[in-house]
Amino acid sequence: MLAPYASTSVAAVVLRIFLGGTMLYAAVDKVLLDPRFLQATGAGSIGETLGYFVTSGGPLAGLVEAVALPQPVLIGASMAFAQLLVGASLLTGSWVRLGALLGAGISLTLALTSTWGVSPYYYGNDLPYLVGFLALAALGDGGALRLGAPAQRVYSPERRAAIVSGTGVAAGIAALLLLDRSRAISAIADGGTPSPSPTPGTSPTATPSQSPSPTTSSGPTPAPTATPPSPAPTASTVIAGAPSLASGQALNFSTTGIPNDDNAVLIKDGSTYRAFDRACTHQQILVDWQAGSGQLVCPGHGARFDIQGGVIPPGPANRPLRAIEVTVNSDGTVSYRRN
Repeated sequence: MLAPYASTSVAAVVLRIFLGGTMLYAAVDKVLLDPRFLQATGAGSIGETLGYFVTSGGPLAGLVEAVALPQPVLIGASMAFAQLLVGASLLTGSWVRLGALLGAGISLTLALTSTWGVSPYYYGNDLPYLVGFLALAALGDGGALRLGAPAQRVYSPERRAAIVSGTGVAAGIAALLLLDRSRAISAIADGGTPSPSPTPGTSPTATPSQSPSPTTSSGPTPAPTATPPSPAPTASTVIAGAPSLASGQALNFSTTGIPNDDNAVLIKDGSTYRAFDRACTHQQILVDWQAGSGQLVCPGHGARFDIQGGVIPPGPANRPLRAIEVTVNSDGTVSYRRN
């Protein structure tokens, strides 16, 4: 029963649907779903991404700096158009080998820029795409699901298996796409528009962490005596050593009361103090402050965060670090508060 699925036709169709659908989604995301991408500057922009490619020190950093940085919007639009071509080629079954080679070129370029610094290498997501595109270039279209091909009236178990497999992969991509959109909606509902960087603070107090506001039920309004009082906030705790920090310096501290459990970091940004949970929002590995780059860096998978806790593209983290409220006291000490 499973014999028809063990064929090059099924393998080719599975690769075509997954790689083509992913590239099409990537192109649409850049052009239509993310208004920040096709901007020369700003959080989440192609200009910021290209700047990261330069500072990451990959083999193509010099080329990116010389050719791409002066015209970031054109480069971003070209990337989206190339991904659109690959997606259309693979999904329609037209010029599949050429489309796969173009996709391999895109993946190789990203592997030499975006994920060059990821270690170990198997955490980098561009290399598997590169190998998948090369395999598809060798397989071709698989002889099924080709737009404009004459209908085949003769029953073919392999062709049916290819169609079933391709439909299953397409459904999986659709589910992942809906999951991505629901995460974006949740981010908007929980903390405003999703952005790689939170709004910079305007005072010596760091941006407070977001906490749910008390809400009342949608039923009848209770009597005033039945309204539960708001919980009292946790008392502030002084962070030892904070006054000695110079601008650009940081120190790790514990918010758990456990000795040597340095789960948080305090950074002095000019006259502003900022504090964050050190748990990377990718896989909870503790990040470290790098004064030279002015970034918080995850040693596990290479995720980077700016001095405001925002994600620096390309990830793999997609959410900012959790902020901790800090206050400069009248005696010059710095304390944190956690509700």
